[in-house]
Amino acid sequence: MTTLYATLLTPNRFRPSTVTNRNIIAEAESDRGRLLFCAAFRRLQQKAQVFSMEPNAAVRSRLTHSFEVSQMGRYIADLIAKSLHEQALATDDECTALVTFVENSCLMHDIGNPPFGHFGEAAIATWFSEKGEEAIIEACNTGAGNIGTADPRLQSAISDFLEFDGNPQGLRVVAKLQRNSDEFGLNLTKTTIASYLKYVRASGLSVAEIKSPFTKKCGYFQTEAQIIADIWRHFSYIEPRRFPLAYIMEAADDLAYCISDLEDSIEKGLLNQVFALSELFDQWKANTKTIASHPTFAKIDQILKNAASGNLTYTDFRTALNREIVEYCAKRYIENHDQVNLGTLPSLIASDSPAGHILNLLKEYCRSKVYCHESVQRVELAGYKAIYGLLESFKCLLTCSFERFSCSLDYAQNKDNIGRKIVVEKKLLTLFPKNYIKVYNDDLKSLDRNCNDFRFREWALRAHLVTDFLAGMTDDFAMSTYRTLSGMRL
Repeated sequence: MTTLYATLLTPNRFRPSTVTNRNIIAEAESDRGRLLFCAAFRRLQQKAQVFSMEPNAAVRSRLTHSFEVSQMGRYIADLIAKSLHEQALATDDECTALVTFVENSCLMHDIGNPPFGHFGEAAIATWFSEKGEEAIIEACNTGAGNIGTADPRLQSAISDFLEFDGNPQGLRVVAKLQRNSDEFGLNLTKTTIASYLKYVRASGLSVAEIKSPFTKKCGYFQTEAQIIADIWRHFSYIEPRRFPLAYIMEAADDLAYCISDLEDSIEKGLLNQVFALSELFDQWKANTKTIASHPTFAKIDQILKNAASGNLTYTDFRTALNREIVEYCAKRYIENHDQVNLGTLPSLIASDSPAGHILNLLKEYCRSKVYCHESVQRVELAGYKAIYGLLESFKCLLTCSFERFSCSLDYAQNKDNIGRKIVVEKKLLTLFPKNYIKVYNDDLKSLDRNCNDFRFREWALRAHLVTDFLAGMTDDFAMSTYRTLSGMRL
């Protein structure tokens, strides 16, 4: 008998693997190896989780955070797999593979994050909102008529960048940028990519256009729309839909960062552990009357009470709270299995549950006590300035014509198509990774040069080349590159 998960857990890739006769467990493990050994994943060790360029190695980076999320994902998935097997919804092999596929999505969940995290995302989106339209008009104006800011070609070209985010950038990383010998990037299975997709809306589309609760952010750029369409077609999704395993990845991430950010703040000495946990317990007591009858309330209440009294180390507190919420998530997945499979359940961690309530308290506590701390703000502001400043340095690549940019890619060329000298553009382009330039050239080949939107679509590919370079930088490399290009130091 074919199970539901035999359909969801597929070995199908965009390019057939050169290794044949592997079972679904080996295919999932292959994806895991591709992720662990890729450069983009290793670079997460020098990207901040909360504290940028942190000298204390005990404080989490994006890399250590990603490992912790993967462990939480495995923990939840193990319990789910046991129940699926008991209900004959998945075979032994499928249960084993499911756990690894969840781990894969957790490992890659932050792989597209730019330096300085959300501040880096904001710097990129802000620069394009302020200067992107001007750059497009200058680059695409051939003198054949004025280009207005309401031109749909312009709006389509800039949409990816006005909503720049680490989630859609991560898809670009694994599907294109981390290429080996062809255009398929890591060539991951469609199950791993579907499990990674947290949001199901493309950039440029309004929330009202998508019938799904997962449209708060864009999940993929226009440049990867065909990849996602092919994945949904493979799973017979008529409309955009969240994939079941993506629920587990999201819950694992929420669970990991909410508890760990507080621990890192204590490790750095920004907060006193006993005082912080006591404050959290007081806030918990003041706001939980409506959920006191929930089955998990008593256990979470006791964990917080013990932590506030100083009877638990932070490790004990974290471990006990993780275990309780993991068990809740696994149970909720099984109890709401039909909704999960249809992609209609809002979240594995319900906001009105004790688990949702304590995680929200942890988030709000860190927002009020940690994220706004002067030491954090100073570094994030510097990072914002660096990313915005780098885009200013690269602006000439986005305002020049397609012909001049093409000549600049050829280092042997000293002049553009109309005889003007090329100096800065070609020197800047030597800094860019060759694989990223190959991605630009590959995507360029797919464009019809006779279409009236060719220049706009080419500009979008060029802008992606710039943001690919920026997003791939580590925190310290972004800062040092900014200083160099600004003439502050050699």
